[in-house]
Amino acid sequence: MPIYMDFHDLPEVNIEDSRKAHLKDLSIQEKYKVRYLQYWINEQEGKAYCLIEAPNKESCEATHREANGVTACNLVEVKSGMYDLFLGDNQKIDHGLVRHFNGEVDNGYRFIMSLELMRPYTLFSDKKLIKKTADQLKLECIGIVEKYHGRDINQPEEDVVTGIFKTPEAALKCSVDLRNHILKAKSKAKYKSFRFKIGLCVGQPVTEDQGFFEKALNFAQLLSNVSRFSEITTSRFFAQLSNLKDEVAERNGIRTIHTQDADFLISLHAFITDNLEKETLNVDLLAREMFVSRAQLYRKIKSLTGISPNHFIRDQRLDKSIQLLKKENSNISDIALNVGFNNPSYFSKCFQNRFGISPSKIK
Repeated sequence: MPIYMDFHDLPEVNIEDSRKAHLKDLSIQEKYKVRYLQYWINEQEGKAYCLIEAPNKESCEATHREANGVTACNLVEVKSGMYDLFLGDNQKIDHGLVRHFNGEVDNGYRFIMSLELMRPYTLFSDKKLIKKTADQLKLECIGIVEKYHGRDINQPEEDVVTGIFKTPEAALKCSVDLRNHILKAKSKAKYKSFRFKIGLCVGQPVTEDQGFFEKALNFAQLLSNVSRFSEITTSRFFAQLSNLKDEVAERNGIRTIHTQDADFLISLHAFITDNLEKETLNVDLLAREMFVSRAQLYRKIKSLTGISPNHFIRDQRLDKSIQLLKKENSNISDIALNVGFNNPSYFSKCFQNRFGISPSKIK
């Protein structure tokens, strides 16, 4: 049967009340042909998550409703591979409550690291050599993730390494080690012009509007995306939980994005992503959508990303185009239109300027 996870926002949640609620669920689970497996409690944040084996979502909802008179804020299906990656093994189950082996309650938080590698296309005329070199560097990076007991989300077609960690300390140490490793590797001729960015954030299993660790994965990737080259960018919450010191941050190229700025970036990126194909997507439209003046938008985006709003929009279009070029059989003109360029020649010029290679040589 499918596996589901639900999310409850319960400001007064505590372990004892959760235990009683879980027992009530168990008492009637056979009626709805479901099986309550385990649950996570985050008392500090007032959140609870239940893992349920059930024939469908309706059965999960009916069980909770009859047993405890509650409805989950969200209920999502979880693929077994993803569950094992984020929450599986090294657990101690205490009558359904998930604890770490040291006895501490597992609050469900996981710490996500997104490393983006950028290939130096201009140095290689041989596509196979580009791929071989990028794959080798990526394998070295995955090895460092595993050194810190992190787990890599397998993304064979992407120049991205996404690490999942159980502690913020491990995620932070791994990111610093990765940065140092790549900077050192760049002394070698074959890696010299590779560039990279790293993003770090905290994730909860399910949120009100997104699936299993979906929000955290997207946020880590966004933080990586807005990082300067060779920089590590963290969320404010991650910096707090990892006890990141200013001197450590300064020494290791780490920047922290404050919560208000992070919310701004999430809204900005979502709007741009949803409207990439529209040629009308411009600074004026963005300013109206974000409820700021053009001048305010310029200052905000420049301070957070190091580039102007126009430059940021163009980079988002081009980054999406290179993903499409690697994956799809569409012609260049179609891909240009799909990311908001109605002139293929202008698209090719912008692409060449950003990546140092013609889009026709990517396919």
